[in-house]
Amino acid sequence: MKKLFLLKADFQDTSRGEGKRYFCPDCVMLEGLISYYPQLSNELEVKYVSFSRPRQAIVNLIGEANQSCPVLVLENGSFINETSDIIRHLTEYHKVGHPH
Repeated sequence: MKKLFLLKADFQDTSRGEGKRYFCPDCVMLEGLISYYPQLSNELEVKYVSFSRPRQAIVNLIGEANQSCPVLVLENGSFINETSDIIRHLTEYHKVGHPH
């Protein structure tokens, strides 16, 4: 089964030293797509990872250099880490609507 890794919401980026809380806009976009097309929840294994690195669950699958989020890991071990490409893949292989 394909694995979609998203950042957990409401994280802090301690490297900025501001004490602010953040969310990942690209992860939110994919969350919205999943809410529009709930069948994706059955077709993808959605995993939430912390903002802090290393993001071990991703590292274990595709290596330390590829732990950005969001990322879609395919069954064959290849991966897609650009949000627009993930959406394109979902429209082509999971029969969801196209962005307009």
